[in-house]
Amino acid sequence: MSLALPAEGGCQCGAIRYRLTGEPVYLTLCHCRECQKQSGSAFGMSLRMRREHVEITGAPKTWKRLADSGNPVVCAFCETCGTRLWHEPAEAEFLHIKPGTLDDFSTVAPRYESWTQSKAEWVSLSGIELAFERQPPSRRRDRA
Repeated sequence: MSLALPAEGGCQCGAIRYRLTGEPVYLTLCHCRECQKQSGSAFGMSLRMRREHVEITGAPKTWKRLADSGNPVVCAFCETCGTRLWHEPAEAEFLHIKPGTLDDFSTVAPRYESWTQSKAEWVSLSGIELAFERQPPSRRRDRA
């Protein structure tokens, strides 16, 4: 994955902007039903960033849901245009940016996918290195 830093992005109406100043931890695709519903598509995408590498301008609206793990997930979106910008997993030091909200996401490509048990049969992806039927194992090694 090659992301020119700093990288910027935001919602459709421009009310909320963000700037990424550090390297992403990973980019993954998720085929779970929650991500399918959230994205209105066959899968969701998450660009895992360390919170200290994300600068935010504007005040997103949030709502909380429970993940299949039972942990809370805070979802951030623009109150005006409704664009989902990121979600905050239980690990408070990370944000999962929705990469489609980057001004230019043409240079980033996912390497992992999860919840393939609910993957649409017609989805075919190249460049995927690891696939998980359900939730991937803990990524505690990413905390270093």
